[in-house]
Amino acid sequence: MGGLALKGKDTVTRRYERAEFDIISVELLDILKKDFKRVAMPLFYKNKKSFGDADLIVSMEGVNFNIRDYITTTFQPTEIFHNGNCYSFDYKELQVDLITLAPEHFDSNEMYLSYNDLGNFIGRIAQGFGLKYGQEGLWYEHYFKGSNIGRIQVSKDYREIYKFLGLSYERWEQGFDELEDIFDYIATCQFFNWELFQLSKLNKINRERNLKRKSYMSFLEWMDNNIKGDDYWAQSHSFQFKEMPADDKSGYIGEIVYHFPNSNIMIEIRRLEYEYCKSLYVKAKFNGGDVMRKYGLEGKALGDAMSGFKKHVETYSNYEELIITSSSWRIYKLFDKYLESINQ
Repeated sequence: MGGLALKGKDTVTRRYERAEFDIISVELLDILKKDFKRVAMPLFYKNKKSFGDADLIVSMEGVNFNIRDYITTTFQPTEIFHNGNCYSFDYKELQVDLITLAPEHFDSNEMYLSYNDLGNFIGRIAQGFGLKYGQEGLWYEHYFKGSNIGRIQVSKDYREIYKFLGLSYERWEQGFDELEDIFDYIATCQFFNWELFQLSKLNKINRERNLKRKSYMSFLEWMDNNIKGDDYWAQSHSFQFKEMPADDKSGYIGEIVYHFPNSNIMIEIRRLEYEYCKSLYVKAKFNGGDVMRKYGLEGKALGDAMSGFKKHVETYSNYEELIITSSSWRIYKLFDKYLESINQ
């Protein structure tokens, strides 16, 4: 996305003016609707004058054909660039970004991708709460004993998500006339802190990505002109989140539990911790290090013996349950029999 994905020397693309973009948008949607059950173009601000690309999302429900082959046959592009679930290609000198989605993530992607970088901006607010906001809704990544052991879906109810993050969902529904209206909207968030969006506050991946995004750089310029130089505005737009270490994002877990009771987040946290501890217990009872010392196996032979034994056990039992409920004597007795069977 952003109109910069296609770099082939024979590929010709250009910016489309609004009037011609409106025409080709309808054409693209009509073509895709013939073969996909759900198709949409994420919203953009009403007075946008020109476009470097066309973003389109499609649901993969019931799709049984190869997407690259489909694009080649249907649009006959000069170039196709595939990155993850996005296929960028040229059509009538316009870069088209076709984003393929699981049916359950169609609505959340349409929401996140609408209005330029607004989803990106909201994601920065969510990070202050130790949450991830993205194309699959709102998530919490749980850290335990210094490790990220899993993520938990918090919500896909955007009215509630926006309420929690201090944004007006009703204002979002009204849409935005200008790019600056989007900037003003995010700045009205009660948890907004202009410093969080500075490039120096981003990690390397996000910094390099946002440097290439014209709307993000325009937002930085807008903040310089409207917030940074005004002491009153700078102070009133500088909400301070709790400091949380990189390996513990639970600083606002109480507030998250209270606002999203249907997420069952505490149950999910304990389930993740239980599964993690169970895995540690299994590895403590039977592991490659002990087997290497006991049997002298190393390298590939050791790996094959460990994976082979697990597959053998799973032909008649649950591997983890067997290790947990069996004595060490019985585990190694079974392992001895397995080694005998493969060495005969």
